[in-house]
Amino acid sequence: MERKVTKLEHCHTEVLVNVDKDLWKKAQTKAFNKLAANVTVPGFRKGKAPANMLKGRVDQMRVFNEAINDVLQPVYEDVLREEKIQPMARPSFDVTKLSEEELEVKVTIATRPEVELGKYTDYKLGKEKVEVTDEEVDASIEALRKQNATIAPKDGQAEKGDTVVMDFEGFVEGVPFEGGKAENYELELGSGAFIPGFEDQLVGASAGIEVEVKVKFPENYGPDEISGKDATFKCTIHEVKQKVLPALDEEFIKDLNIPEVKTIDELKANRKEALQKQKEDAARQAYLNKLVDEIKKVSKFDIAEEIIADEKENRKKDMENRLKQSGIDLEQYLVLTKTSQEDFDKQMSEEARKGLESFLVMDNVGIKENLSVSDEELDAELTKMGEQYKMSLEQIKQALGQQLPNFRHNMLMQKIEKFLYENNK
Repeated sequence: MERKVTKLEHCHTEVLVNVDKDLWKKAQTKAFNKLAANVTVPGFRKGKAPANMLKGRVDQMRVFNEAINDVLQPVYEDVLREEKIQPMARPSFDVTKLSEEELEVKVTIATRPEVELGKYTDYKLGKEKVEVTDEEVDASIEALRKQNATIAPKDGQAEKGDTVVMDFEGFVEGVPFEGGKAENYELELGSGAFIPGFEDQLVGASAGIEVEVKVKFPENYGPDEISGKDATFKCTIHEVKQKVLPALDEEFIKDLNIPEVKTIDELKANRKEALQKQKEDAARQAYLNKLVDEIKKVSKFDIAEEIIADEKENRKKDMENRLKQSGIDLEQYLVLTKTSQEDFDKQMSEEARKGLESFLVMDNVGIKENLSVSDEELDAELTKMGEQYKMSLEQIKQALGQQLPNFRHNMLMQKIEKFLYENNK
């Protein structure tokens, strides 16, 4: 195929392709046969009439469109392979010449962004020194006790942290509303599961009593019939339950099943070490984020808008999935946060651009410093993982499958982060 390659501004490459005549003819024949198979000519079975009779009954533009769709992918793959182009977003195709004898297509491809990397070493931003207090260690152990707490019936009044088992029904202006009724519902007081003010009014309740809870629904909360309205919930308390925390003794420590931890002192040391690592990791990441922001200020980026648009859509889909797990959709989220669609799209685009710039800083530092992950380094890391899961190196590789390149890339990013952290203050 004849091709003319032109480099355009803003990281685009234009390739004008004159499609091979034989390929174009075959594609038209295939398209015609496919469309003709559904054409009926009197006196013949569907699609079985002679070609010269069928030709006048098949729209030539439909043949062209079908044939073009058939050849675009192989043409595009051939362009990428022969011209060694790395696409970074979906290409655009324009037909510039079209006849039964000729097909010329213009392919416009967004290519790798160009970066003029500024200073990336010898910054003095100040690395935070972290320490873990005895109070934080005690709080961590208390959290472990709460995670392993049992629930038991409680005599007397409910307190925050207790769970009430109740029937309830909600009314707005004296009328029950949809979704406002439940039986034997278990609600932990202080959990924030219900609208503000609801749980507070159940503190002090006890089994066998009825409580009338009065609240006001927030604006833009649910259907119009309850949004911003005053509501009354009639609650019948069946039972109060409390959390019973395990005693902080060696039996509890044994149940935790933490390697090499058998005594209270060893548990405190273990928690302190874990908290120290968490704090150090968080401080290190905060420092790296700040450092990359400084590098971005002295760097220049040329990123095709298609790449930003693709990243924006990826971020939007990711957010929609996370919202779905929380039981709401994007439209509800926009209402609850009082955000317009326009502002949301603008925010997503800005976040996409910033994220891409951060990635490009890291990537280009790796290129300039010739940082890479060798097969030996990859195998060594996978072997460590295999020891943890009692799997061989080959089993780990098979388990990762198509994710193996991502694993290698993550290792490279860690190596780049290490370089930046060690070469800045």
